[in-house]
Amino acid sequence: AGRAPVQPAASPRARMKTIVYQSYRTQQVPAWIDTCMGTVRGWAAQQGYDYRFYDDGFFAYAPDWFRDKAQHAVCPVTDLARLVVARELLAQGYERCIWVDADMLVFDPQNLRIGLQQDFMFCHEVWVWADAQGSLQRVHRVNNSVTVFCRGSLHLDFFIDACLRIARHQPQLGKLDVGTRFLSELRRILPFALLENVGLLTPTMMQELLQGPPLHLQAYAQSLREPLACANLCGSFQGQPFQGVATSDALYGSVVDLLLASRGAVVNTLRRAPGAAPT
Repeated sequence: AGRAPVQPAASPRARMKTIVYQSYRTQQVPAWIDTCMGTVRGWAAQQGYDYRFYDDGFFAYAPDWFRDKAQHAVCPVTDLARLVVARELLAQGYERCIWVDADMLVFDPQNLRIGLQQDFMFCHEVWVWADAQGSLQRVHRVNNSVTVFCRGSLHLDFFIDACLRIARHQPQLGKLDVGTRFLSELRRILPFALLENVGLLTPTMMQELLQGPPLHLQAYAQSLREPLACANLCGSFQGQPFQGVATSDALYGSVVDLLLASRGAVVNTLRRAPGAAPT
């Protein structure tokens, strides 16, 4: 009888005890947010990861004085809280923890793989906007809509301390001060790897998905380095005017349905559009 083929051993990273965690309020939750979080829970289960949800008590992981500096801005408070919770989860015995924003939609779970080139990871963000002359501009930044840390990371305490130091030296914390702005500036002088399959769709891009023409969306897609498996839908803009776009529940709900039905192809196919410029 022939010898049975030897199965390759799973890598140490593949066997890491991992938890995915999220936070959101528990009352008046928009249906599209509930759908987004459901896709994250489903992806976590598919990967064999534990999952934990935090309600508004999550904010208490940031000190009172820090929350006072943020005033009504939720983003900087959750930017810090996700790091403090990561430290707590790793101390509880998890080897890797993955924070995912509540407005992140996983539309291609089979291809959402989070490999680790290092002991922490954030996401590559491409921000597209029109300048005063109407020309589309793109800037490459870092965001923390998916944040990954491993046990023994030398960087987690650094990021927590940096958030606190930034807050102490500012009279008021802005929306991006300890998140995208800080991380993007840091990476200019301290290169680190980024997740490339995690996207971000502004309300302008979402409206273009539904109504066209996909001007901002195509400029965005052609700047991507990998096909997207999920996307942050910028829920912090909901209910606010954004470049003339009405950010209603209807907009978000329709975009969620379209992305899920196409498994993200409505964005990813634009990466291969004729005449695409090199990125």
